[in-house]
Amino acid sequence: MLSIATMLVSLAALSVAMFGAGRLVFDVFNDGGLAKNLDGMSVKLAVLGLAFIFGWGIGLVSIRGFGNLVYPLVINIYAWGCLAAVSVLYIKVIQKLYVQSYDAMRFWAYLIILLGGLFVLICLHLLVEGHDLRPFAIPLLVISVIQLFVIVERYVFTPDAIDWKVVCDVTIFLMMISISALMLMHIGILSPVRDQINSIFLNNGNHNQDEG
Repeated sequence: MLSIATMLVSLAALSVAMFGAGRLVFDVFNDGGLAKNLDGMSVKLAVLGLAFIFGWGIGLVSIRGFGNLVYPLVINIYAWGCLAAVSVLYIKVIQKLYVQSYDAMRFWAYLIILLGGLFVLICLHLLVEGHDLRPFAIPLLVISVIQLFVIVERYVFTPDAIDWKVVCDVTIFLMMISISALMLMHIGILSPVRDQINSIFLNNGNHNQDEG
């Protein structure tokens, strides 16, 4: 009963946080939306972050503490949905970079959005024991290759390109391909975090057994 209750609470919090994040992303890509909502952006991010962390923590208790076997399947679906969202956002960012109508504020917004999406994906990955990130890297690597072709086409074959903005294109490209490569290599960068999480619930389990 507790595993189901905590799963529902976690699912509700994560869903609200991700839906709200989607709304913020829409504002960023909507013309004029970012400047209009910039004043309250920090508060919105703080509220969404609180909702996500709360949902993630309760989900961790449901899966690791109460041994919920259903929630990992739901989280896996959410992880693939998050990957799809990040992939669409990445393509949208490539489009915006190609048009070159962005300013510094928007570029940093694009960068933060992509990092935020990847952060959510990694957090969902950490919820489930034995979850493999390698399949999630493939779509991102494919899009990175597409971006490389777009960069070459824009700055070599297009006469009206703004040369200095190649720095922005290359920054996004290097960031995404580096993170994707680390996901694909599976070299255990997140292992210390996962081990720390495991030790928390292992110690609590041993403590409960001793009391019993």
